[in-house]
Amino acid sequence: MYRIFRDGVRSTACLLGAALLVGLTASCSSSPTRAYAVPGDVCGTKVTKAVLEPLLPPGKEISARPTSAVGVKRCRLVVDEKIVFSSSVEKHGAGTTARDVALSAYGVEPNDASADGGYVVYSRTGAVGLVKCPARSSENSVWATVRTERGVEQSDMRRYIEAYAKALSESGGCRSLEDH
Repeated sequence: MYRIFRDGVRSTACLLGAALLVGLTASCSSSPTRAYAVPGDVCGTKVTKAVLEPLLPPGKEISARPTSAVGVKRCRLVVDEKIVFSSSVEKHGAGTTARDVALSAYGVEPNDASADGGYVVYSRTGAVGLVKCPARSSENSVWATVRTERGVEQSDMRRYIEAYAKALSESGGCRSLEDH
């Protein structure tokens, strides 16, 4: 009688353990997915999908919302009706540094990691980078900023801001602020 009871408890424990293992495996394998196509541009500025993709979350739909004001052009990417990414192109004075821009930028602090001779400052949630305009006025400088609503790898943020700033300098991003 004791053996039947012991074997029954052991069998029940094994079944519960197996059910728990199956449940945990099922919940881990169903990670969120990205149903939308990663865009190849940010409000008209071409960027490779490979540099933009790590900054975007999973979701169903993506849309872009461009805005502009005096000295600033902004692009917000919205996934499933939530702003998840914001970039801007901003006109500043000639002596402005990346750390100066980071003072007023969201998602990045002046003492975060820097690169490109100090022309880039970046973190897991934001970055600023100098847009090297071909025929820049000596009175102004143009800066790109980006921030995300979730933390990403710092290396991905750096790669994005460097690619975005380069794309802006090659695509007329500098001229787009002349009228503002």
